[in-house]
Amino acid sequence: MKTLITGGAGFIGSHIQDKLLELGHEVAILDNLRSGKLDNLNSKSKFYEVDVRNKDAVIKTVEEFHPSAIFHLAAQNEVPYSMEHPDEDHDINIEGMINVLDAAKLVGAKIIYSNTGGAYYGDVEEKDLPVVEDFPVTKPSSFYGVSKACAENYLKLYGNLFGLKWVSLRYANVFGPRQDGNREAGIVAVFTSKMLRGETPTINGDGSHTRDYVYVGDVVDANIAALNYQENDYFNIATGVGTSNQKVFDVLVSALGMDLKANYGANRPGDTLHNRLSPQKAFDKMRWKANVAFEDGVRQTIEYYKSN
Repeated sequence: MKTLITGGAGFIGSHIQDKLLELGHEVAILDNLRSGKLDNLNSKSKFYEVDVRNKDAVIKTVEEFHPSAIFHLAAQNEVPYSMEHPDEDHDINIEGMINVLDAAKLVGAKIIYSNTGGAYYGDVEEKDLPVVEDFPVTKPSSFYGVSKACAENYLKLYGNLFGLKWVSLRYANVFGPRQDGNREAGIVAVFTSKMLRGETPTINGDGSHTRDYVYVGDVVDANIAALNYQENDYFNIATGVGTSNQKVFDVLVSALGMDLKANYGANRPGDTLHNRLSPQKAFDKMRWKANVAFEDGVRQTIEYYKSN
């Protein structure tokens, strides 16, 4: 099958690329290299250096390659950046989605959308955790979460109006090899990179904030399950387990064999206090579940950073 990955030179997209190639699919990557890296591209993939905001270029690429499925990962994916640059966040995440949908409509390609789960639901009371997919979103907390949720609604609309096939995957906090530790998103990558450089990371808040961490290999498996899934639907891709920022720090210190005390800073605008998602629907309908424990994923991530 011909498969196109927008944002395929990035962290998650490049892992999906490798798995698709392993399974025998023909793969093309569409990426403007804003955050993606050429080093992440497999030599077997065809590469189009295109920005998803360029509608004509997106359509030209899709018509030329003519994929049967498009994995849409190209996005502005940092909460703090979205709070300072809401217009750019809107243009990439919403206009970019519309451009991809218009292109997909021309060739009849199925869309597998990489959405956010943590930022999608916003601030949720602890009694409502883990969050299920149809939980009413009443307190959005960031421009990023709103733009990604809006893009999913456009996806649903195109499915209803034009018969486009789609699956939306709402990720918890994804971590693993190839995540950029020099950006604002991805606490495991950021902390690991700093510690290996001999720096002490700063925890935003008092360390009690919790997140649901899912390993990138499990996320790849979810994308393959979505490719094979026959219905239009949306799923949380998560573990259902909450891990505090303090525990992330402590697990990394232990795995690296360091004697280190954390620094603490102010809370970041747009960050939710607690978040974990229910993966039950994904298991019930796609038979998907996360298999990599947090500590095991951390060890694999550290091994990657040490060798790179």
